[in-house]
Amino acid sequence: MPEQDYLREKDAPLRQDIRILATALGRAIQRDGNSSVFEMVELLRRACKRLRDCTDQVIQANPEELQLLQLEIVELSHKIEETVERCELGTAIDVIRAFTVYFHLVNTAEQYQRIRRRRISEEQATRPQHGSLAALIEFFKQNHVAPEQLQELLQQMSIDLVFTAHPTEATRRSLITKSRRVAELLEQHDEQLSGREQQKWQRQLDATVDLLWRTDAIRHVRPQPIDEVKMGIYYLDEVLFEALPELYAEFEELLHEDYPGVQVPPLLRIGSWIGGDQDGNPFVGPTTMLDALNLQHSHLLRHYRFAIRSLAEEFSQSSVHTHVSSDLQQSLAYDMSCLPAYTQELGPQLKLEPYRAKLSFMWKRLLNTIVIDDAPHGPGWIAAPRPTEEELSGKHNNYRNAQELLADLHLIHESLLADGEYDLAQGVLIKIIRQVEVFGFHFAALDVRQHSERHAAALDDLLRASGWRAEGYRSLEEEEKIAVLEQLLRDPRLLIRSDLAVSAETRHIVETFRTIRLARESFGERAITCYIISMTHTLSDLLEVQFFCKEVGLTNLPIVPLFETVKDLNDCTEILATAFTHPDYKQYLDTCQRQQQVMLGYSDSSKDGGILTSSWELYQTQRRLAVLGKEYAVGITVFHGRGGAIGRGGGPIYEAILGQPPESVNGRIRITEQGEMLSFKYGLHEIALRNMELVVAGVAQASVSDEKILETQVHPRPTPEWEQIMSQLSQHAYRRYRQLIYEDPTFIKFFEQATPILELGWLNIGSRPARRSASKAIEDLRAIPWVFSWMQSRIVLPSWYGVGSALEDYILADPAHLTTLQQMYRQWPFLRAFLDNLQMTLAKADMQIAQYYTQLVEDAELRERIWTLIHDEYERTQKMVILILQERDLLDNAPVLQESIRRRNPYVDPLSYFQVSLLRRLRALGGPLTLDPEQEEQASAEERERARLTYAVLLTINGIAAGVRNTG
Repeated sequence: MPEQDYLREKDAPLRQDIRILATALGRAIQRDGNSSVFEMVELLRRACKRLRDCTDQVIQANPEELQLLQLEIVELSHKIEETVERCELGTAIDVIRAFTVYFHLVNTAEQYQRIRRRRISEEQATRPQHGSLAALIEFFKQNHVAPEQLQELLQQMSIDLVFTAHPTEATRRSLITKSRRVAELLEQHDEQLSGREQQKWQRQLDATVDLLWRTDAIRHVRPQPIDEVKMGIYYLDEVLFEALPELYAEFEELLHEDYPGVQVPPLLRIGSWIGGDQDGNPFVGPTTMLDALNLQHSHLLRHYRFAIRSLAEEFSQSSVHTHVSSDLQQSLAYDMSCLPAYTQELGPQLKLEPYRAKLSFMWKRLLNTIVIDDAPHGPGWIAAPRPTEEELSGKHNNYRNAQELLADLHLIHESLLADGEYDLAQGVLIKIIRQVEVFGFHFAALDVRQHSERHAAALDDLLRASGWRAEGYRSLEEEEKIAVLEQLLRDPRLLIRSDLAVSAETRHIVETFRTIRLARESFGERAITCYIISMTHTLSDLLEVQFFCKEVGLTNLPIVPLFETVKDLNDCTEILATAFTHPDYKQYLDTCQRQQQVMLGYSDSSKDGGILTSSWELYQTQRRLAVLGKEYAVGITVFHGRGGAIGRGGGPIYEAILGQPPESVNGRIRITEQGEMLSFKYGLHEIALRNMELVVAGVAQASVSDEKILETQVHPRPTPEWEQIMSQLSQHAYRRYRQLIYEDPTFIKFFEQATPILELGWLNIGSRPARRSASKAIEDLRAIPWVFSWMQSRIVLPSWYGVGSALEDYILADPAHLTTLQQMYRQWPFLRAFLDNLQMTLAKADMQIAQYYTQLVEDAELRERIWTLIHDEYERTQKMVILILQERDLLDNAPVLQESIRRRNPYVDPLSYFQVSLLRRLRALGGPLTLDPEQEEQASAEERERARLTYAVLLTINGIAAGVRNTG
C-alpha cells in the first residue's frame, strides 16, 4: 500500500472524530441562536481553505494555470480581508470563539488518536514502539547489557520532571477539564454501543461541547500564585498520582521477561517551581512556598487515606486462615497501645482480621497527620471528624514523615510474601508503596529560584545595617567580594539579627531561607530540592547563597547556578572549576555528597544568540561539564531549562536526550516541563505515561556506557571536523541574528508593531510580569513573551532566524559541504534533532499570513526593509533544510505532523486575519483597556469600545495559541 494511502487509512478514525466534534460544535452554535455566526465561520473556513489550496498548487502550475491561480489568490485574499473588516464586533467575537473551541476539540481528538495508535501498536506491531520501554529493553539485549550492569545503571538513575508556572497554560482549567471529558467520550465511542447507548452518548457529547461553547476562554482576573499551585496540583491529583506508579509497574513487568532479578528503584520523580520561583515575580515569596507545600501535602495524604481505606476493605484475611509475621503482630500491638480509643472503636473483630486492623490504624494515623484546611474536600475524599488534641499529641498517633508510613507498608508487604500471598503483595499494595516512595509527604518537590542581583543587594544592605561594612558591597571587584564572603563564611557569629533596620527586599530574602529550613524540617528534605540562582555570572553569586544558608542553619541544600546567556555558557565550567577548588564551597559541596546540579537556560541563550548558537553552546557546555565532573570527582547533574516552543529549547524529548553529548547524562537529569505544555503532555493518563516512558527510555539509553558495557560504540560521536563545522556555522548565524535583533535600533519598533507583544500583558495567563524591569529593551524582555508574540504573528522568528544564511554560505563555499552536512544529519543525533526541530518550526511559520501582520507597521520604509530581511532569510533557511534532509517539502519525513499542520492552517488563518484587523482598530483608539462592571457603567462609548476590542484581541491570541499548539 502506498504510504499516503496507508496514512489516510491510519488516520481515518481521527478524521471521523474531528467531523463528529465539529458537527457537535455547529449544533451548539446554532442552538445558541447564532446562525449568522455559523454561516460566517463556514464562509471563512471555505475561503481560507481554498486560498491554501491555490497557494500549494502554484509551485507545480504551468504558466497559464499560474496566472489564473494568482488572480484567484488575490481575489480570495481581498474577500477574506473585506469580510473580516466588515464583520460587526459582536459577531466577530463569536466567530473567533467558534474557531477557538474547534481547536480545543481538534487538540483533544489528536491526543486521543495518539492513545488509540499506541494501543494498536502494542497489539499489532511486530517490533516495539519507538522510544518505548519495550524498545529500551530490546536495546539492552541487543547490546548485551548484563543483569548486574543494568541494575547498577538503574540504581544511579535520577530523573526529575519539574513543572513550571511560566508560561502558564493559556487555556483555562475549565476548558481543560471539559476537553478531558471529550476524550473520555471519544474512547467510549470506540466501543460497540447499542442504539440506546449511542443516543445517550450523543446527548452527553452535545452537552459537553455546548458547555465548551458557553465557557469564556479568557481569564478576566490575573491568576495569583496560589491559583497556579492549584493548577499544578490538578495534574498531580487527576493523572500523575496513578500514572507514575503504573509506569514503574510496566517497566518492571517488561524487564522481568528478560531480566527476572532486576528491580526498578524510584528513579523518576516530579518537581515544581510553582510557588517557589521568585525570580521576577513579586507575588511569590516565603508564604507562597509554604502554602504550596501545605496544599500539596493535604491533597496527597487524602489520596493515601483513600487508597489505604480501599485496601482495608479488600484485605479481609482471617487470622484463622492466614499467617502474619511476628514483626507485623508486634507493630499491631503497639498501635493498639497508642490508640486505645480507636482500638475500642474497631471492636472485637480487630483481632480476627490482622491485615485489616493494621491498615485501619494506618488510616487513622494519616488522618492525624493531615494539615487540616477549611477548603471543601473534593469528591471521593473520606469524610472524617477532626482528630482530638490527645490524638495529635501522641508520638505514634500520626506519621512524622513518609519513611514511617513506608515502613508500615513494607511490614504488610513482607508478611504477605512470607505467607505466599504474592499476587496480593504485588498488586495494589506495591502500587501504594511506589506512590509513597516517589511522592513522599510533599507530592512534587519544590525548587526555589531567585535572581543573583537580589542576593547581592540583600547582602549589601545587611553589611551596611550591621555596621560591618560601610562602603557598598555591590561596587566591589569580584576578588574583593570573595574576600568579604570568605570572612563571613568562616566567622562563627551570625550577621543577621532581628534588630537590623533593613529593607523589605532584604527581609524577603532572609525569610525565604528561613522558610526553606522550616519546610524541609516539616515535610522532609526532599520537599525542597534546591536553590537556583538565575543569571549566575561569578563565583561570588554561589558564595552569597552559601552565606544565607549558613546564617539560617541550612547545611545541605543544593545550590544550583543557572547559566543563561551565551557568554555565561562559555564561562560556566571556569566558574565551577573555581568553585570546586574554593575551600568554603568545597566544604559545602561535601555536605551535598559531592553532587552539583547545573542549570542551563535554553530560553535566554536562544534570545541572546539565536537558536543555532544557543543549541551548539549548550552542547559544548554539557560536554565540558562531563569532563569537569570527572576531573574534580563531582557528580554533575545537568538541569535543562527547556521551554515548550522550539525557540526556547522545546521539541521531542526522546530525541533531545539522545542528542546530548556522550557521557554527559550518566543517568542523572532534570528537565523543566513548561506550564503551556502540561495539558498537552499530562492532561490524559495514557499520554502522561507515554511522555514519561520517552524520558526514562532516553535517559537510560543515553547513559549506557560505551567503555564499560559495550564492545561496539552505540553513541555516535562527532568528528573534530564536524565540531569545527558547527562552530563555524554558529559564529555566522550569531552574527546574522545579532545584526538584526540587537544592532538595528529600529528593529524594536517593527517588533512591537508587527506582533501583539504590547497586548500580551493583558492576557491573564500568569502571575509573573512579562519584563524583568521597566526597560523596553529586548534584553529585558522575558523569553516567553518574546517567543509567544512571534508565534502569534506566524513568523516564529526566534526558532530559525540566522540559520539559513549560515548554511547557505557554508554550502556555497564548496559544493562538497552539502554532502558533509547530509552525512552529519544521518549519523549525528545532535544535528538530526536540531534540523528536525528546525523544519517543524519552519512548517508552523507562514510567510503569507506573516506579511499581513507587517501592515501594522506604520513606517513603510521600516516595514519593507525589515520584512525583506525576514522573508529572504526564511526562504533561504527552508531551502537549505530541504536540501540537507533530501526531501521535497518540509516534514516529508514526519507525515503525521505534516498533515496535522496542514489540517489546522485553514482554521488558524481566520483568527490571524481577525487579529490584525482588531489590533489596528484597538491601537487607533489608544490601545488595550479592561473595565470591571462598575467602571463599565461610568465609561464613555469609546472606552467601552476599547474594552470590547481588547477582549476580542485577547480571544484571538488564545485561539491562535490553541491552533498552533504553542505559546512560548
